[in-house]
Parts: sequence; structure tokens; C-alpha cells
Amino acid sequence: MEPISRSGSEITLLVDEAIYARTAVLKSCYWFTDRCFIFIYRHDEQHLAIRLAAKSNSPGLEILVGEFENALLDHQLRYEIARETATLRELIVAKAFAEGDVLEDPPVGDDRDPVEQATEVTPNGKEGE
Repeated sequence: MEPISRSGSEITLLVDEAIYARTAVLKSCYWFTDRCFIFIYRHDEQHLAIRLAAKSNSPGLEILVGEFENALLDHQLRYEIARETATLRELIVAKAFAEGDVLEDPPVGDDRDPVEQATEVTPNGKEGE
């Protein structure tokens, strides 16, 4: 991330959307609204410009920028982990509601525990499937 302009208690950073998802950028900006005023605009097709203007009670601008960059990285990682684990989370929630007979329709697929399935006794008296 590189600053494209700086004046007094204000700095504008360029964020590459090929690296950071818009969701991660917006969440990071939201978490900094207590410390600075934020304005987001499109710089070009691939970049968002984020203008941070320090509030009177906030730390120095350099500290704010460093903390913002760390928050952006944190939110990007959370975004990627959420995408990678979405199916698993949906399955866990579906199983939890299915066991409580909360759902009208059973969940799609097999919601049984794969470990339990592997240790079930088959009709011929052997363990396994």
C-alpha cells in the first residue's frame, strides 16, 4: 500500500483490489471511524483510494497508517478463511438444527459424522461401511 498524497493530518493510501477484497477494505475503514475520518473513492480500475484524516484525539498519522495497514491485512485474512470454511460452517449449522428437529426439510447430503460412519457395524457383523 502506498501513500499517494499527504497534507498535515491527512493521508491518502492506494489499495490494490487484486490483493485486498472490497469487504476487507470496508471493514477496516469502519473499525477506524472512531480515530479518523475516512473517505473512500475509486482511483482507477484496480485501486481504491482511502483518505484518512486524523481526529483530534487520535495518535499520530504514522501510527494510524500502520495500524490501518495491519487491520486491513487482518480483515483480508479473515475474509479468505471465511470463504474457505463456508461449506463446513453451513454443514455444522445444518447438522445442529437437524438434530434438534428445527428444520422442516432434512439438510442436503449426508449429515452423519464420518467417524461414526467408519465405526458402524455392518449387517455381516464387521466394522466399516
